[in-house]
Amino acid sequence: MSLRARLLAGLLAVSAVLLLALSGVSVLVLHEHLLQRVDGQLRAATAAAAKRIAASPGGALSQTLTGSTYAVATLNLATGRARLVNGDAPEATVVPHLVERLGRDRLKDYAAAQERFALDPAGEYRLIARAAEGRQGNRLVIVAVPLESVDAPIRRLVVTELLTGGLLILLLALAGRSLITRGLAPLARIAGTAYGMASHGDLSVRMPEGPSEVGRLGAAVNLLLERIAGAFRDRWESEERVRRFAADASHELRTPLAAIQGYAELYRTGALGAGDLPRVMGRIENEAIRMGELVGQMLELARLDRSAALQPAETDLAAVVRDVSADHAAIDLDTPIIVDAPASLPAVVDEARIRQILVNLLANVRAHTPGGTTATVRLAHAPGDGVLIEVGDDGPGMSREQAARAFDRFHRGEERVPDGAGLGLSIVKAITDAHGGRCWITSAPGEGTCVHVVLPARPRLLGPVPQA
Repeated sequence: MSLRARLLAGLLAVSAVLLLALSGVSVLVLHEHLLQRVDGQLRAATAAAAKRIAASPGGALSQTLTGSTYAVATLNLATGRARLVNGDAPEATVVPHLVERLGRDRLKDYAAAQERFALDPAGEYRLIARAAEGRQGNRLVIVAVPLESVDAPIRRLVVTELLTGGLLILLLALAGRSLITRGLAPLARIAGTAYGMASHGDLSVRMPEGPSEVGRLGAAVNLLLERIAGAFRDRWESEERVRRFAADASHELRTPLAAIQGYAELYRTGALGAGDLPRVMGRIENEAIRMGELVGQMLELARLDRSAALQPAETDLAAVVRDVSADHAAIDLDTPIIVDAPASLPAVVDEARIRQILVNLLANVRAHTPGGTTATVRLAHAPGDGVLIEVGDDGPGMSREQAARAFDRFHRGEERVPDGAGLGLSIVKAITDAHGGRCWITSAPGEGTCVHVVLPARPRLLGPVPQA
């Protein structure tokens, strides 16, 4: 059953129950009112009949009970015989028999208690009666009234209420169907829109919003759609990065493998002389070392992608910056390094990973700038209880497009550097993300390049690392 049908059925059921309850109460109230009115007339008629019969024992009684049919009978207490005195009720002829069947004792009790009673307890005749003793005390006067004067108005009321209630239910069904249809129209539109979106895969569709319950439902669905669309975008971008990474890794590994295979082929065919063998073996060794470094960097990125793998501890970053700068200056005498750092700057970081960041950034300066280019390493406090590491140079710089792609894996700028695989900055970004920080590049052609790394002084994220 549809929601519209269930709502309409519920509305009609509740309305029918309320109408039945109201009708039942009205019937009970009217029945009690009519019964009390007839009983009052019956009480007065019984007293009047007892007096008249005492005054004229053999006389007829007329108009004993105005407004209702009645029957008056007397019961001889000595003989237990009853006779009909007067009455116009259809059941008047059986009243003496019913009186005798009740018995003298019960009727005397009713008369003494001045209590109304049912003349036929078996229920074949619906008669109520009252009894009163005559003045001589040797007989009882019984006045009986049919309940038709009570039942007839009740029947008319029930029939009227059934007809009126049926008409009201019919009108309510028509009006309720129209109102429910109009009320559920926005839900129908939302369902149609959702079905069309699921059929065609268009996540750009949005539901109507508003202050009503349906409008709030539309807003919730729109928020859900935005998150689903975002999840699909993230998944597509992640899969695209994986495909690009696999393609780039295959390309990078193919070059040293091709060189190794070529030298091995030359050796197998005997094309190499005895004097060429040391040089060829050296080349094979160099290509194998290069390939091993590339595989090591790829495994390092995979570990950083899979889990943080950090060992944070209280570290003096100022000492780390000075140590790495001094080591690099000893290795590359052609690259002057300027260190701008406070005397001490403690932070909770993975010292080995921070050293790796500095080594990669300084190696990048050496690989991508002419000899003699000055490198500047700056360490300072960052806003919001963080630390800032900057490694800059006064080299040729790069374009905005190159700077935007510099952290992409296997991206090595416009010029290809044979000694690198383009993973240095990717590792820097992965380590930064693992610490819960962020990094970016500012550069322009002819104005040098500066890599900025901001890390929290206390680790915020030590769980799984986002994709670099």
